[in-house]
Amino acid sequence: MIGLVLSMIRARPGQAVTAFVMAMFAMAAAVSAPVYITTADRAVVASEVAAAPVNELVVQARRETKAGDRAFEDLAPKVFVFPGFSTVFSAETNTYVTGPVPGVEPVAPRFVYRDGTCEHVRIVEGRCFISPSEIILSKPTLDLLKVGIGTVLDVDWSTFDAEGQEWVPSGKPTAMSVVGAYEPVDVTEQYWADFGYFDSRESARRVTAPIFASRLSLESIERLTERQALDVVIDHDAITGESLAAVNGAVESGRSQLQGLSGSPTVKADLPHLLTRIERDRGLVAQVVPVAAVPLVLLCWFVLFVAVASATAERRLELGLMALRGVTFPRRWWLAAGESIVPILFGAAAGFIAGNYLVRLAAWLLLGASGDVPLSEGASAWALVAVVGALFAAVLAQRAELAKKTIDLLRNVPSRLSRWGAPVFEVAVVVLAVVAVLQLREGDNGLTGFATFGPSLVVIAAGLLAARGVLPLAERSGRRALRRGRIGPTLAAYAMARRPGSQRILALFVVAIALACFAATAATASDDNRDLRIRVEQGADRVLTVEPVSRTELLTKVRALDPAGDFAMAAAMLPKSEDSAVPPVLAVDSTRLAKIALWNDAHLTAAEAAAVLRPDVPRESIILDNKDVSLDITVDKLADAFRVRFILAVVPLDGGAAGAVDFGAPQLGRHTYVKNLPMCVNKCRLAALRIDQPEDRGFDATITLHSMAQRGQTVTDFSQADEWRVPETPGPKLLVPQVSLADGGLRLEVANYKGADVAYRLMPADVPSPMPVVMARTAGMGDHMATFDGSQTAVQVAGEVVQVPRLGSRGGIVDLDYAERLSTEPVDTITPQVWLNANAPADVLDRVQAQGLKVMKDQRIGPLRDALDEQGPAVALRFHELAAGLAVVLAGGALWLVTALDRQRRRGELRALRAQGVARRDASANGYLTLVGTAAVIGPFAALASWLLVREHLPVFTDDPGTFPVPIWPSPLPVAVAWAAAVLILAGVALLAGARLRAATRQR
Repeated sequence: MIGLVLSMIRARPGQAVTAFVMAMFAMAAAVSAPVYITTADRAVVASEVAAAPVNELVVQARRETKAGDRAFEDLAPKVFVFPGFSTVFSAETNTYVTGPVPGVEPVAPRFVYRDGTCEHVRIVEGRCFISPSEIILSKPTLDLLKVGIGTVLDVDWSTFDAEGQEWVPSGKPTAMSVVGAYEPVDVTEQYWADFGYFDSRESARRVTAPIFASRLSLESIERLTERQALDVVIDHDAITGESLAAVNGAVESGRSQLQGLSGSPTVKADLPHLLTRIERDRGLVAQVVPVAAVPLVLLCWFVLFVAVASATAERRLELGLMALRGVTFPRRWWLAAGESIVPILFGAAAGFIAGNYLVRLAAWLLLGASGDVPLSEGASAWALVAVVGALFAAVLAQRAELAKKTIDLLRNVPSRLSRWGAPVFEVAVVVLAVVAVLQLREGDNGLTGFATFGPSLVVIAAGLLAARGVLPLAERSGRRALRRGRIGPTLAAYAMARRPGSQRILALFVVAIALACFAATAATASDDNRDLRIRVEQGADRVLTVEPVSRTELLTKVRALDPAGDFAMAAAMLPKSEDSAVPPVLAVDSTRLAKIALWNDAHLTAAEAAAVLRPDVPRESIILDNKDVSLDITVDKLADAFRVRFILAVVPLDGGAAGAVDFGAPQLGRHTYVKNLPMCVNKCRLAALRIDQPEDRGFDATITLHSMAQRGQTVTDFSQADEWRVPETPGPKLLVPQVSLADGGLRLEVANYKGADVAYRLMPADVPSPMPVVMARTAGMGDHMATFDGSQTAVQVAGEVVQVPRLGSRGGIVDLDYAERLSTEPVDTITPQVWLNANAPADVLDRVQAQGLKVMKDQRIGPLRDALDEQGPAVALRFHELAAGLAVVLAGGALWLVTALDRQRRRGELRALRAQGVARRDASANGYLTLVGTAAVIGPFAALASWLLVREHLPVFTDDPGTFPVPIWPSPLPVAVAWAAAVLILAGVALLAGARLRAATRQR
């Protein structure tokens, strides 16, 4: 029997090769899912590790101890012994360095020994240290001390004088020779951990980099204490999908041992945060990939079913003759099945290998990082299921022909669809689809369990129902064409309605086109969502975070950086309010908001938001210079005012620190108080007139302000009460003066304070009241917010948007200039930033530095967007696109196979029709293009039904903030392109198949 089966294969090599190719392709598609999951798993682990901050890849142990204590130093490095872990011990002390050059002030750098220093710095002059008396300094430090290589410096141990706010020598000097000048190779590498050795901010040390030397050099300095540290650097290659548990266990074990050492060192290990993200990423990959893999595997089985069924139908006469000659059913079954099963088994083996390398190629094209995956890893179970399913599909495809009566087989007339078998199967698929949908909609576990099959079952059910529904339509169309005498359309319609292969191909086309549309929809919606999130959270194309500066300095220098407002905007966070119900608020230079910010609301444009944030105000700001200012004031009453002072608060317009000028103690009666404003050389803005008492003690007072003058001219006469304001009173304990017009001036009165806090301040009404704010609709803004100096002010929601730049759906924005005018205290900004758009010049960093702003962080929207593309959900969705492409190719291959077999059977029919005078074009009419066109119409609706089902459960981000729901309608163009590509491929195959069928009518 085996020899006979092989003889049959040799006799019909075309069918055997076709079955082999289809089985190979089906197996390759089936094993692509597990191999892709494994490959993607490695990719997301590598991307998460590459993007992890330094603190998550370094275990940090710190302690301060007496000089000479080596217990920690000796024991700590022995705690972490694990492949990929390296330990870096360091010790340091504070020093006071005096140079030989007269008139040069000493500096107070950190004196540091660190394992492997010379390997991580670049020596720009001289060499690295060798002996205990040698040190290396940064080039700026050498320039500051005005010394060169070979200079001997006196190094003392130093301590910080809190009262004088300076470092002072506290030991005996040690002579150290400067042998080299260095610069760090990369200050962001893990080796430096979180020590901040190269802090560019000015400090009492007067230097921005430490001295590096050997351990013996540090020992030679007379000191009482030193700080010791152990940094365990975890190599990127040490963290893989297979080593996560072992790495975590090694870190936890090492941390517990370190905490038990003498001196109780503090140990910080943020690695668990990274491992949590990685596990979440891997879980999402494993969850999302099967959504596309399941229909792909089912499609492979269906293609094999169609291929074997078509091939078996071509051998009906042969099977009938075997039955007529008395061949038993088991032998007939083996002869019929063996010719298909043998090529399928060989094709499956080849497909197992081909699928692995196909995924490797796809991973190389689609994934940012991946590694080689062994052939057997993760794919064996899927391969076994695929083979069993393929063999079952092959056997099931032959059952219909083998079960027929001998007379029906000998007639060699194509069978109509089963009266009950096919409908029962279709009803079962629909019922399973409904069950999967209900589990997905009612359950809380998302795309897990049987719900994983929901999207694919919806698509398959739609394809089967479409094929079933088209039958009567095609039959009716054929009858209408016959009545009209149109032979070609009649034959095409009847072929579609009466041949089982046509309905199967139609269902296959619907599923393939639906999968292509679904994959494009999911990928596009996710891309749109990631674009939206990164635009909202970034705020601008590029964001520079600078060192803390005053609000006016930030605003002034950014405007000087870009006078025309074409590419730069200042922004800063307002302090968090003591009221937890008040959401975070961002202050921006709203005059530039429309040009700079990435605005994402169609109902309120950036220009409209800027207009409502900066309305007209009752008066302009009062500008003063550094000349004498005189205040004409009448004091009618003072009670409990022991040490009350008149204070004028001003803010320099050049960005300098805000200042307060003491005009002295008030005196009863009318007097003129005069004081110079030395900080206002470049002019100042009047922030407030205060009456302060030390320790914020309360008091009663009644005063009348008559005028303020400078250079002999009246600056203001206090004749308009609406041009002035007092602090807001959000609570019952804060008393502010009552303001009224009296005696030709402005009267301020506080009475019966009874121990309450008193805010006796008068400020120009050069800001709107209440303060306008544009809020996210779901943020829930109250009636007040905190200003830069911590005081409270009333707010009014002037506009609502879906998401606020930088803060998303949980905050609001105000105008930075107005927010600055609300504040009277010299407090640095929180997270000062310079927002840049795409028009920023290439040398913008140099320009920012030239303005005196030191850049701490440079965030660009491109790299941040790329990082989101390497998260697990994004990586998993790329498999959907790969699976959709494979599905379309499978559908095209199935059509080619069916038409090749159909052509052999129909050759005689076509010649008979030609002999009856039917035109070649009409005789070869087949309806293939009609199948493609019908599927092209139905497929997108099947994809839409599946998309609406799964959309809410489709993960887009590993760290889902819950504020960026997946859109229902993604960008239409990518979906249209995917639909058109699938339709064109299938239409091309249909045209070629039709051409081959027409060519058969010319063969004799």
